[in-house]
Amino acid sequence: MLAPDLPALRGIETPALVLDRAALMRNLAAMAESATVNRIALRPHAKTHKSAEIARLQVEAGAIGICCATVAEIEAMAAAGLPGLMLTTPVSDAPKLARLAAIARGTALALVVDHPDQVTMLGAHLGGDGPPLQVLVDIDVGQRRTGVCAPPDTVALARAIAATPRVTFAGIQGFAGHVQHMVDADERKIAAAGVAAALHAHLAALRAAGFSAEIVTGSGTGACAFDTQGPYTELQVGSYVFMDADYGRLGRTGGGPLPYEPSLFVLATVTSINRDGEFTVDAGVKALAFNGPPPTLMLGAPEGSTYRFGGDEHGMITMPPGHAAPALGSRILLLTTHCDPTVNLHGRYHVVDVDGRVTRWPVLGRYGS
Repeated sequence: MLAPDLPALRGIETPALVLDRAALMRNLAAMAESATVNRIALRPHAKTHKSAEIARLQVEAGAIGICCATVAEIEAMAAAGLPGLMLTTPVSDAPKLARLAAIARGTALALVVDHPDQVTMLGAHLGGDGPPLQVLVDIDVGQRRTGVCAPPDTVALARAIAATPRVTFAGIQGFAGHVQHMVDADERKIAAAGVAAALHAHLAALRAAGFSAEIVTGSGTGACAFDTQGPYTELQVGSYVFMDADYGRLGRTGGGPLPYEPSLFVLATVTSINRDGEFTVDAGVKALAFNGPPPTLMLGAPEGSTYRFGGDEHGMITMPPGHAAPALGSRILLLTTHCDPTVNLHGRYHVVDVDGRVTRWPVLGRYGS
């Protein structure tokens, strides 16, 4: 595991996003092996890493393509030449549809919809040129965020897609974000089975109406071990590459953690040591997303220390009794809170290789870019 006092990290201004390349590669290999053993495809989610370099490594490890959550991510991955791109969020914004239509003229894309008007708007923007666009029906499997709710609505959307020029009905999406973070493995397994049953009902309705769903996409890092037996044909796993504080709480059925390890950290510097029992670092809510549990792993801090946000630029670390604060200027590696939005706060990765060299990879498709 990385150490905060590595010579290669000394010249990096903090707070900074630091990636352990060796741990990343082990995570990629572990997920790829699981997919191969279970004979299921991987289409990992770029919303986690927003990195063309990591996406290429995923494809090299056997992924059939890359999922994206935003149009900016799709644009970045398309510009990098990544294959099998899928936008997993329905789009109803005319400027974004125009951007998607421009990408679709030269890149094969898959999109999702959850309302007939989205199909109409998409058809109006596509025009007559370019390869056909794969369109999937997004299904609400219990998260209550996007997606159709009833099988007859899925069939109606499939018909609307089939009747629209330049688009083809390709299947369904059922992403259960609410299941991925259930800490108890048995509870997560039961919830995943409920999602599978819901998807089977939509698939049965499609078959009865004469439609074949070639793609059934969804799942995620927390539930992928339970979702390999169907109806999914591919898994939209994301956070397995990094394993943040939230996913670090999850276990497997039978005990033990998920088979992936922490690889992404925020490097911080000790900036104040005047209070007994605690010290301050320069990583607050502008460096770490606060919609997840605080860092549970802090390399360079005494074991048993706890972190709390201290505002925009500061974080406070409380130590167990009897420990002295690190020296001013010392470095601490903080495990990311929620990795996806934490990555979005930074412009680059500092990738540490096994020989200690540091390479910088850009973070692409950030909000506002």
